[in-house]
Amino acid sequence: MSKISPQDEAALEEQAMLIASEIFNRINQYTDDSTVSKFFLTDEIATSCYSLAGGFSSMIYTPSLEPEDIEETTILSFMYALMTYGFNIYLKEHSLLHNAEPYSLPSEKNLIKNLQQQTLNLIESDELTSTPLADKIIAILLGNIRSHVDVSDFAVKGHRLNKKKFADYSKLSLYWGYNFAKKILAR
Repeated sequence: MSKISPQDEAALEEQAMLIASEIFNRINQYTDDSTVSKFFLTDEIATSCYSLAGGFSSMIYTPSLEPEDIEETTILSFMYALMTYGFNIYLKEHSLLHNAEPYSLPSEKNLIKNLQQQTLNLIESDELTSTPLADKIIAILLGNIRSHVDVSDFAVKGHRLNKKKFADYSKLSLYWGYNFAKKILAR
């Protein structure tokens, strides 16, 4: 692996900050029909991410939360947003690398489920991938989470939140979203 020069490192950091803020600002931008944020995913892809976000969310508590207990929690929305952010990081990076070439997202539920499983398999085999730019963006987001998110906001009565698992699953959610988007666009 080659070393990055300080000048290239500074340029990478600048690009990462720019992309991180652009993605964050997309939350308030809407599609042409003015009802759907550009940040959020198609219904079929969102459902796939949302169900996995529930699984990730339940794992940070002792005892683990049951599916019916996780449905209305803040942590579920938070993990889903992180997956969506990871997905958007890949979309933005893809756009930069492919000169804003148009792409399409599938709507076939079976295909999406298959790609979700393939991405989960990457976790199990420790083969999630990224680029130096994506790593920088994710590091920025994780730094913001550490400094601006109060984990006590995610308290659930009768369950203890594990701060280390919270940090680990926050990071995993971002990388999973990134790799899921990569699988979807590579299909």
